[in-house]
Amino acid sequence: MLGVMDLDLMEVCSVLSSIGTLAIALTSWYQIRRDTQIGYVPMVVIDDFQRLDGELVAELRNYGTGPALDVKLWGMRGEERVPIAPVVEGRRMSGLHLAPAEAKRVHLAADWRSRHWGDEKAPDEIVLRYRSVRGRKFSARSQIPPELRTQANPSKLGQAGSGLPE
Repeated sequence: MLGVMDLDLMEVCSVLSSIGTLAIALTSWYQIRRDTQIGYVPMVVIDDFQRLDGELVAELRNYGTGPALDVKLWGMRGEERVPIAPVVEGRRMSGLHLAPAEAKRVHLAADWRSRHWGDEKAPDEIVLRYRSVRGRKFSARSQIPPELRTQANPSKLGQAGSGLPE
């Protein structure tokens, strides 16, 4: 029985040092695990809306630390939702991805009248849904300014949609 408790000062210090090293290793493991969970989080925001040639254009930017995958867009008016296929650089995108600090100008090409709504007004807001590389899902909403909701017909404006009279 005395053999178990019969430790000299050097052995006690060695055991305490081993326990301290184990505590540091566990703390480091927890911090690394927490940082990887917190890291790689996308945050997609619509910075600006504008009208170009009668189409609504949104400037999307990822302010997060990770990529935003499978960005989906919907136009909302009241409770009614219409899916929007984004057009980037003239190509319709089935899957839109944004890297961290990346911005894309997206044409929200949809004929609102032919879809569900009886007028040419754009939706009241745009809903974004996307996911991170860790599989977490995110969503955001952005209000469209009222002056950009009505679709101006470029053929009625004059020379090439410039707004000048013919």
